[in-house]
Amino acid sequence: MLSKTDFMLFLEAPMHLWAKTHQCIHIESPTPMESFLAQQGQSIESLAKTYIEANILPHYENPQFYWQQSFDDGRFQIRTDALIYNTDLQSYALYEIKSSTSVSNQHKYDLAFQVSLLQSQIAIEQVFVLHVNKDYCLEDKFDLSQFFTVTNVLPDMEKHLQKVYKLRESAYQVTKIDEPQPGFACTKPNTCPCPDLCHPNLPDHPIYEISYIGKKAVKLREMGITAANDIPASFDLNPKQKKQTKAIQQNSPIINREEIKYVLSQMQFPLYFLDYETFNPALPLFRNYHPYDPIVFQYSLFIINAPGKASSHLDCLVTGSKDPAYEIVKSLLSNLGEVGSVIVWNQSFEARCNRKLASYCPQYADRLMVINERLFDLMLIFKDGLYVHPDFHGSASLKAVLPVLCPELSYKTLSIGNGEQAMLTWEAIFHGRIPQDSLDEIRQDLKTYCKLDTWGMVRIWQELKSL
Repeated sequence: MLSKTDFMLFLEAPMHLWAKTHQCIHIESPTPMESFLAQQGQSIESLAKTYIEANILPHYENPQFYWQQSFDDGRFQIRTDALIYNTDLQSYALYEIKSSTSVSNQHKYDLAFQVSLLQSQIAIEQVFVLHVNKDYCLEDKFDLSQFFTVTNVLPDMEKHLQKVYKLRESAYQVTKIDEPQPGFACTKPNTCPCPDLCHPNLPDHPIYEISYIGKKAVKLREMGITAANDIPASFDLNPKQKKQTKAIQQNSPIINREEIKYVLSQMQFPLYFLDYETFNPALPLFRNYHPYDPIVFQYSLFIINAPGKASSHLDCLVTGSKDPAYEIVKSLLSNLGEVGSVIVWNQSFEARCNRKLASYCPQYADRLMVINERLFDLMLIFKDGLYVHPDFHGSASLKAVLPVLCPELSYKTLSIGNGEQAMLTWEAIFHGRIPQDSLDEIRQDLKTYCKLDTWGMVRIWQELKSL
């Protein structure tokens, strides 16, 4: 039978469903972050059940509550989160639990698949998504009655149901086919669960490296083209995509030196190269935090006071049991002068962190907001196509750019080598899962990782200045 999970796989790409049905999916152990998110989801699900019992059931007259019930019709099968039978109306209300703070279109398809089956067996009159309330703010104690919010999605069900009835039939037929069709393949090889089927013999620079290629990748595949080298000049690409394609086809970077020089001239000394590390839990850990708010537990800062001067480095890491915001802010503001560009990689992240820090530490809000006015996003030089290199593989991330421009620097030798590992390490320290005799070494590992992020920006800036 076709389950809801199967159906969502089909929506990703028919090939993914075919591969699962024919046991061709590559099953890998979950990453530490995937395991953490799964555990967090289970915690939210447990809280949601308690919330329904305490805050929703009392609004029904003589309700019957059903938790995680299974249904099938011989072809399709589902397991609902929560069903409440309304004895007055002699009908059911369906509650789907999500750990997100909003209801996505994907969630609506998920629910429509459930409703398409339930309608044939029980009377469904109400359909809701119970999800995390983004406006919830932790005060002295956790208040479960305010942590969730309910969104009525019944008005959206009719249009989604009409599509789902057709799509689920198509999905069911895919499971019965002996050999998959080429058009079943997905367009995301980096996250594909069956690359041998979707992307066999993928070239060094596939068409999927072209930024925002989207549905154009399907058209190219229909033309028999999977290598960016083979994209014809006449194919419909935007200017940025054309530039990426040209760099790959000529196997050399395309650099707008004059524009880069102009952009860099907008920087004002002293230069402050700044990087934050954060942890974003669904359940707030500290007072005045909302779900998924960033807990800034670390920063690294390189300072260059004037042209030709050597850089100096400062940092701060807080791993105690209290909210690190105050200590982080106090340290940062003591090291960050009142003038000078604050250089970051992906400005929206640091700007959001500063806004949140301002809300946690209102006595410093004005000074933190001034920092946002001084931010200079070094990533935009690469994201905007002023420097395009085939070995960036279509990415403007620091991890993609740094090894190309500064091959002497590498994260591979570090004990903590990426942001996910850093945040989970801090979380483990906070919850006391790190042995006391290992703390000093692990704290140093966190500092070393964050320092490389900021030193990497310094080195990239130096390389750009030398063009």
